[in-house]
Amino acid sequence: MSHVVPAPKVSRRSVLAAGVAVPLAFGASEAMAAAPDTFVIANVRIFDGKRVIDRGHVVVTGGRIVSVLEHGGAPETLHVIDGRGKTLLPGMIDGHVHHTNPVRTDAPRFGVTTELDMVSDPTVHGPFKQQRRSYAPTANSDLWTAGWWATVPGGHGTSSGQKFPLVEPGTIPAEFVAARQAEGSDHLKLALEDKDLITGKPIPTLSADQTNKLVVAAKKLGMPAVAHATNQRLAQVALRAGVTGLVHIFADDVVSAETVALAQRSGAFVLPTLTLWSAWDSTAIPASSAVVNDPRVAPYISATQRAFLDTPWGFERPGLANASRTIKILHDAGVPITVGTDSGIPGIAYGVSLLVELELLVRAGLTPREALTAATATPAGIYGFADRGRIRAGLRADLVLVDGDPTKDITAMRGISAVWRNGAPITR
Repeated sequence: MSHVVPAPKVSRRSVLAAGVAVPLAFGASEAMAAAPDTFVIANVRIFDGKRVIDRGHVVVTGGRIVSVLEHGGAPETLHVIDGRGKTLLPGMIDGHVHHTNPVRTDAPRFGVTTELDMVSDPTVHGPFKQQRRSYAPTANSDLWTAGWWATVPGGHGTSSGQKFPLVEPGTIPAEFVAARQAEGSDHLKLALEDKDLITGKPIPTLSADQTNKLVVAAKKLGMPAVAHATNQRLAQVALRAGVTGLVHIFADDVVSAETVALAQRSGAFVLPTLTLWSAWDSTAIPASSAVVNDPRVAPYISATQRAFLDTPWGFERPGLANASRTIKILHDAGVPITVGTDSGIPGIAYGVSLLVELELLVRAGLTPREALTAATATPAGIYGFADRGRIRAGLRADLVLVDGDPTKDITAMRGISAVWRNGAPITR
């Protein structure tokens, strides 16, 4: 689904100063809307996904970045967007969401231009694979999905009442995985949970043997295999099986030396969803409240986002402290960290909650730049997204312009000035 959306406001002075011929009768926003799809974001600090360029110019045309200029002035023949005092970042990647329809317009307004769905009905997303190959203007995020996950009868996720394929005693793992890929799944998610997360009562879960065979089958088909595991013992089962990554961090205890060694040997990434642990840690959710009530953020929160944010879990379960300590230990041990929110469940909302996750990662001990890399270049590299996650010539022009310098103060991410999807501005 494609949309043409209005451009962000840019002062007439900055446009005229660059020597661009714009009729004087135009207002600033009219000048932007009338401009061709070739433009330059000039005199801006650039975080390219890994490194910082203190001052540069990024030229965009046809939905792609065509050049990143680190020296000299901006091209005077192009339409100019003044980036002085701002930072330009790649569109961010939320590595853990749940979507139930083809409309995904909330996340891009907060700079999240790519989302990885981690369990949903694969038939509800519309032509998501065609969209992510397109460079046409769109207000939607691009999507990769796990479709239905691998869980057992009575296991985690089966209490929702939805009917979906299960890993039963007679199931052949290779056939199960092939069926998920045929349905359109991009990656395989395994549910490794032996307790009901609400009641704490024991539930059945995948065995180590089933886990091993499912991971092997996914790898043979070129599918990443990721695991839900909120306790350390089952996280070890996943790591021993060779999963691509853990899409939650466990919080029953601080990570052990044995688990650190397993993660290092396996090469798996870890996606913490600290936002989830924060939501369970306190019904007041102070970390989220600080972000969503910020005047730089609050006006842009949609009714859909607000409904998720205002839906309480109704219980408190401390876990954030253990999860945060574990992430710092794993990060220091060289384990790749990526960013994800679990949006689509109570207390967590598409896009805006990724700003919360970034701040929680910095509180846990990552530097702001490391947290931003975990939301851009790192997941792009892990999943093989060759067209995004960095600001480089030839890549997709999914871009986020932020007031100030979030590479030094992560709370500056609350001050998003503009977002582009495929080089087209998003209406915030």
